[in-house]
Amino acid sequence: MNFFKAAMKFFKVKVLLWHVLLIILLIVAGTGAVFVSGGLNALALGSLFTSNSNERDSQVVQAVSRVQEVALLSLHIEGVARQESNGEILGMVVPASEKTTLLQYKFDAKLGIDGSQVKIEPNGTESFRVTIPKFLGIGFDRPFFETPLESSGALSWLTPPAVQTQMINNILSDENKQNFITQNEAALKEQAKAFYLGIIESVDPEVTVEFEFAG
Repeated sequence: MNFFKAAMKFFKVKVLLWHVLLIILLIVAGTGAVFVSGGLNALALGSLFTSNSNERDSQVVQAVSRVQEVALLSLHIEGVARQESNGEILGMVVPASEKTTLLQYKFDAKLGIDGSQVKIEPNGTESFRVTIPKFLGIGFDRPFFETPLESSGALSWLTPPAVQTQMINNILSDENKQNFITQNEAALKEQAKAFYLGIIESVDPEVTVEFEFAG
């Protein structure tokens, strides 16, 4: 009798265990379905939306320098730069390989002096000497360059194309700045005299001023 009761209790517990296991399996299966469904929904939502990227350039001013450049003249310059080149094979120029590039340009060239280098010194009673440093090219205003025009021969494909940036650098070179200064030296001197004479005479119109120019 005791054996029978023990057996009945065993089977009752076993049945209850199967019920518990069945419930756990159902919960796990339901959770998995929700996870898979959520993953698919996430993928579906991801395909509906796109992202934008922005490129930013961060700059930091490392130093600030005071300059005392005095612009005395502004020259309006217009011209056409010309570059000619030929293709070569083993150091020999290939006939009909010539290529000519024309670049039309215009800009304002500013010429002047470094005002910090100007010296105003007394030169006797009611007299001053103003020493003017070398003239320099201060910069270029409103530079404009047309699209280059090119003419070429039948075999010009052997000749590399002109580099526009190099042509522009040649036009705005220090050598050309010096040429502008040399060509306009007389006008620069007259303008420097007028500029500083006006400053000094505004303080004392009776004073005598003489000028000395460097180099």
